[in-house]
Amino acid sequence: MKIWRYLFGFALLASVLLHLSVLLAGPIYDWWTQPEFEQTALRKTERKLAEQSLDESEKPAELANVQVVDQQQVFFAPATEPSVKPTVTKVASAQPKPRLKTASKPAALVASEVVIASAVTSEKMPVSVDGSDSLGVNVASAVVENNLASGASQPAVAVTAGAEPASKVANKASRVMAQLNREANKRFPKVVDIGYYWTVFDARMQWKIEKDQYVLRLQANPVGKKIEYLSEGKISAKNGVTPVRFADLSLGPSVPKNSVDFNWDTQTAVVGPPNALKTEPLEAGDQDLLSAALHLALMGSRQASYGMSLFSGKKRYPDVVFELKGEATLTLGTTKVDAVLMRAQWSDRQVDFWLAPEWNNLPVKMSVNLGKDGSFEILAKEVTLDGRKVLEWISPQNQQQRRP
Repeated sequence: MKIWRYLFGFALLASVLLHLSVLLAGPIYDWWTQPEFEQTALRKTERKLAEQSLDESEKPAELANVQVVDQQQVFFAPATEPSVKPTVTKVASAQPKPRLKTASKPAALVASEVVIASAVTSEKMPVSVDGSDSLGVNVASAVVENNLASGASQPAVAVTAGAEPASKVANKASRVMAQLNREANKRFPKVVDIGYYWTVFDARMQWKIEKDQYVLRLQANPVGKKIEYLSEGKISAKNGVTPVRFADLSLGPSVPKNSVDFNWDTQTAVVGPPNALKTEPLEAGDQDLLSAALHLALMGSRQASYGMSLFSGKKRYPDVVFELKGEATLTLGTTKVDAVLMRAQWSDRQVDFWLAPEWNNLPVKMSVNLGKDGSFEILAKEVTLDGRKVLEWISPQNQQQRRP
């Protein structure tokens, strides 16, 4: 009888091990064959995280009338052609002229072309050919009234070029485009999708911003187990992120494992599992574990440090202060990215958010150590901003670099 028990136990153990090996084979292989996640030593930095904007219509006064173009057409005419007053007419109605037409390009690649049309106002810009001829250059550009993400094409309009020397126009164009690029880099993405490595498993963080509301999720499925955290609330350029609810939905959407309900009217938060809820004080600037990273990314270096109470779902951690500790270069797959470390330390706990300035201060690495309350570390492997992929995951089988 005992022999049968031993055989049954052995068979059960073998079945479990086989099942685990099937589940873990893929993640372990990817982890083993992927390039090392290198990180240079933390170094001091004078870098300031750019404060982000949520309003796409926000522009400096000097750029108020500058719009983005979809395509450009350049016409060449003899210098003897009679002078014509500056006009703005539909290209379709213009008299046919010999012309050299550039190929249609994506709006993001030809944004610089609008500067020539927007920065000059009179009809002709002299261009010398072999010192004998002077040509008048008319620039016609299709103006896109919506933002680049919309991709909508608009009717073309003809805009005449001015009499400024070409070098001055080019310098002005360069300055205006540099300012446009700076403003574009400070516009916070409304839809973000980041794929992470959570040890050997995949994790994904997604957020969506609509008007003054945000929804942020972090999901993972290690060994068939579901992990899901949700943060939702309000967001504004002035106050940053104001969470309304945080929940651990690992047991399902109907009954959260742990949760936080923020009541900003009464300055209180209800925290904990459904059968052991407790009320905690709440102050302006307080965050949950997920919203804190979003808040720091949006606010940038507006403040030298950020003090808050941090809510995990299980409890409230008061007097948490995030400070900029330096920067390092992270290797994310096959891409090297400079990231700024915002760190909070208290008691035996530590939370690190590595924010990438070139990607709107997005958290490309997050390390959370809450002692007995749990810990995790995730590192980005793919990043998509408003539908534009800025970091692409490459299958280990297609990568040249391998672990030794």
